[in-house]
Amino acid sequence: MTICINVTISRAQNDIISPSSGFHNPRTTVVIYNDLGGHLPLRYHCKSKQDDLGDRTMAVNGTWSFEFRPSIFGRTLFFCGFRWDNELHWFDIYTQKRDKEFTKFGCRRCEWKIHKDGPCKLNKNTKMFDVCLPWNSQLSENN
Repeated sequence: MTICINVTISRAQNDIISPSSGFHNPRTTVVIYNDLGGHLPLRYHCKSKQDDLGDRTMAVNGTWSFEFRPSIFGRTLFFCGFRWDNELHWFDIYTQKRDKEFTKFGCRRCEWKIHKDGPCKLNKNTKMFDVCLPWNSQLSENN
């Protein structure tokens, strides 16, 4: 007598489990919205230590996003330079310590509106862009 058992395991395409560790490492998406107002296009350049996403320009009220898998060691960092008119500011758009999924304001889909006075993150509790942070350049000037 022969018994044949078929087992099918299905996972979302964007999720992976490392075969050696069993560690679940889903993709994270960062979405950036141009909310400068005043009919201003947003010029930006985002990168990490390993990935340079290039110089880009976002139309008024436009959006742009990118995806990545956070480091299993907790050190993932993406930062962006933002320019309009004669202004230049930079900001850590994703830092794993602040943005990992299970922290207070953590996320797997991290959405940011870029305002002239700084970026504001979508709050998963209020569903509003009310987690506003200063530009990194302002942090260094104040310290």
